[in-house]
Amino acid sequence: MNLMKKLTALLLALTMLLSVPALAEEETEALPDQIDVSSDSVVVVDGVAINEEGEEIEGFEIPEELEEIVEILDAEIDDTVDPQALEINEKLPDNVINILLIGIDSRSTEIEEHTQHGDVQIIVSINKDDGSIKLTSVLRDLYVTIPGYKSKNRINVAYQRGGGQLAMRTINHNFDMNIEKYIVINFYGLASIIDSLGGIDIELTKQEASAINAYIKKHPPRYDNQDDDYERVPLEKVKGVQHLDGIQAVMYARLRSIDNDFARSARQRHLLELLLKKVTEGGMDFDKLFKLLETCLPYAKTNMSLSDMGSLAMTVLQSGLLERAANGESLLEQNRIPMDDTWKYDTTSGGASVVVFRTTKRHTENIQKLHEFVYGEYYPAD
Repeated sequence: MNLMKKLTALLLALTMLLSVPALAEEETEALPDQIDVSSDSVVVVDGVAINEEGEEIEGFEIPEELEEIVEILDAEIDDTVDPQALEINEKLPDNVINILLIGIDSRSTEIEEHTQHGDVQIIVSINKDDGSIKLTSVLRDLYVTIPGYKSKNRINVAYQRGGGQLAMRTINHNFDMNIEKYIVINFYGLASIIDSLGGIDIELTKQEASAINAYIKKHPPRYDNQDDDYERVPLEKVKGVQHLDGIQAVMYARLRSIDNDFARSARQRHLLELLLKKVTEGGMDFDKLFKLLETCLPYAKTNMSLSDMGSLAMTVLQSGLLERAANGESLLEQNRIPMDDTWKYDTTSGGASVVVFRTTKRHTENIQKLHEFVYGEYYPAD
């Protein structure tokens, strides 16, 4: 594959992973074997193109082969988000785009708000200056103020009560952030995309391998996308690298019984990094990526426009990500809220176990450290 096709394939892969990371094994019409791409430019999306030097070419029209995917993407955009009601911290610099990635426990292809908790919440921070990507997990049991409600609750309840709008607002309210974009994925879609990539190699502990086997045996997933005659091979109950299919990898990211939610959030961030590495290492040509983008959309919901996705993907592409991946360097920086030594377990009046900040000062400390992780310094909203 020549340079132009490599750049196009990588760009689409990054858009897929960071914006609509889900896929089902459905029959779709693939692109022609050869895409007419001129020698001095490559089409990305929404009129965005780059030449061999990585420079943007203005005014480039989308070719007919991509018109259908553009229509599908535009149809899936959630345009109900009110930016005026997100409690945005206006003091934060605009060189970083913060996206809230929300994972829901849905066994179907439908993304319905007000029905599921936002059990996975990760702030994806993309620096537009250098293309760096930073992930911050927010623990699902963190007990916080949810705007519009008198009583505190677990942070994962915000998505159930008010969808992406309230989930973003809750993060902004509690951590002085400026999130305006969100993506919701379900576990069915996540398993499917991993299978589309041929599975994933993950280093497991003996405990993790045993727990994955036990969970799948006890709770056969209703959203398994494998063929009827597929026989899943149980993982070896040993420590070391093992090959996981989509369902096994999802179970890896959901494990909590063997340790706690802190370890689980670390596994989730690790899985995202492994998926990004797998795509950047090659083996995904343009036609496969087009099919992946087209079929993944039913399993995700976002308020990001096609232009948003294309622009962010190009930013990451031009950051030297390929070179870092080839050199075996880490592609993502990782963080977690709450930080060590700033939290404790508590019990609500209703008897629920939750995670709380030890003091108001410790809460402020988390806000400060989050800002420093993403921006390099603290920008208090007040």
